[in-house]
Amino acid sequence: MMMASKEKVSSAKQNDKTIDFWDTFYKDLNAGVNANEEQPSNNNDLEWIVSDKPVVLDKILSFFPITRQPSMHILEIGCGVSQLSRSLLERMIRQQGDEKAHHAYEFVSTDVSLVCLQHNRDRDAAYIASLPDTSTLSYTELNVVKELPACQMHKYDAILDKGTCDTFLFRSKRTQKGSAAHAPLLKPLLNNVHRLLRSGCKAKYIIISPRSKLKSVRDFNGFVSVNRTKMSTDLLGDAVLVKGNAAHKPAHVFIYECTRNDSYQPDKDEPFADEGLSAINDDTICKKCQKTFKEFRGNVDIQDQGVIQWTRRFRNHIIHCTGTCNN
Repeated sequence: MMMASKEKVSSAKQNDKTIDFWDTFYKDLNAGVNANEEQPSNNNDLEWIVSDKPVVLDKILSFFPITRQPSMHILEIGCGVSQLSRSLLERMIRQQGDEKAHHAYEFVSTDVSLVCLQHNRDRDAAYIASLPDTSTLSYTELNVVKELPACQMHKYDAILDKGTCDTFLFRSKRTQKGSAAHAPLLKPLLNNVHRLLRSGCKAKYIIISPRSKLKSVRDFNGFVSVNRTKMSTDLLGDAVLVKGNAAHKPAHVFIYECTRNDSYQPDKDEPFADEGLSAINDDTICKKCQKTFKEFRGNVDIQDQGVIQWTRRFRNHIIHCTGTCNN
């Protein structure tokens, strides 16, 4: 079977120890081993970051790409025991109502933990069996920072991430002592997200996070735009964070809408806008607006403000350009 090009990040991949940690974590949950519970629980109300309230689901759905295709394919990465995919599918089917021409929806919810995947299958078995023939919901193993099967490439209209990017950033902060601008796991994660998203439909990578800034996501050349929406947790009542963590409730949660850059090539291009810029010259180009360094300066002599100042300005332009910048 053909595989995607292998990233040179073997030391950053999720190893067996990490996967064992999550298996143990979910086994403990299924056994009711929770600091805030004395009795076993089915954990149906366990959600990372934010729960599946209608206001949250509708906001996420508003970011889904508009497609004329008869079917829509949605992938969730790092699902844990979340019901996000199921809740979104239920809402999409309900919103179709009595329309004669129903869309077909395929939700594939994935994780590295076989324990949590089986938990989800058992929990949602009756619901999955009741779905109309046009829609499916499945729980499948996927390590999103490893090589991908060719059959998964360029398949999905939207990818959901509620906690995966945050987990990789947290792990990198705890384990990396260098001064790298971007966490090592973010390169294979974002490159694989790009490979999984379908081209030609403004496919979206949608991240739900408590973080107000995601620098690596913002600077990733594989997106033509990254838009952030802030939601006050006061509007969500007690729906925020995993149960038992109410004391750590943040003031806001953030939803990032990242639109695929179809011209980006993961196996050839620099992944981040601030990498590969140490030697800027007149022909260096901003890949988002196609403007060269010389065009960016216009008729101004580079010596007027100095090479360092102009180089810094152009580097910032490349990082923040939306593809329509005039300067």
